[in-house]
Amino acid sequence: MNNKLVITKDKSNTIYSYKFDDIYHSKHGSIDEANHVFIKNGLFASKKKKLNILEVGFGTGLNALLTLIEAKNKLIKIDYHAVELYPLPWSTLKNLNFCKLINIDNKIFEKLHLNWNEAIIMNDYFTIVKYHTSVEKYFNKKTKYDIIYFDAFSPSKQADIWEENILSRMYDILKENSFLVTYCAKGIIKRRLKKIGFDVICLQGPPGKREMIKAIKSNQK
Repeated sequence: MNNKLVITKDKSNTIYSYKFDDIYHSKHGSIDEANHVFIKNGLFASKKKKLNILEVGFGTGLNALLTLIEAKNKLIKIDYHAVELYPLPWSTLKNLNFCKLINIDNKIFEKLHLNWNEAIIMNDYFTIVKYHTSVEKYFNKKTKYDIIYFDAFSPSKQADIWEENILSRMYDILKENSFLVTYCAKGIIKRRLKKIGFDVICLQGPPGKREMIKAIKSNQK
């Protein structure tokens, strides 16, 4: 067994990974966390009506699903790229209750998880490409991003993806005055981000966490 379903405090599911000994979303609420970190402080923090978004750690696809919904609601054109080295099987994903709780057709969630490494047009506002690869290999791509959703497992469980060289590449692929958001607010991560050149802002965290990070690529470096 590689994974098991877990219920969180907002009644939404998350998945426990035996491989990483960690859960994909906060035990205090999967949907609440995703909305707070990546929608409120990520998507809604940008005033642009056309965005390139990169998600590092596609996981269950919850962040992409919520972004897809708001893209249509707010009339924001989004080109969404996601990187995931360990995709979850549909046999696991189909048991998640996200669609029921946010009142959306489960067929949309299923479509979101279709073919990897090719573009899927979800609607007039949202197109997604999910790359089945490591972050290091993905950084060979030429695209520049407006927002990075950094949603990997915690540094204590997946340390390599939080190393300075990886964070530095994220800095490089952001457009000027664009930003990265993550649930993680560990001191060592703040220091690495600052060393690279990010302006690091500590925001109020989602339920169960005191802080989260917004890291801005300033044009004054």
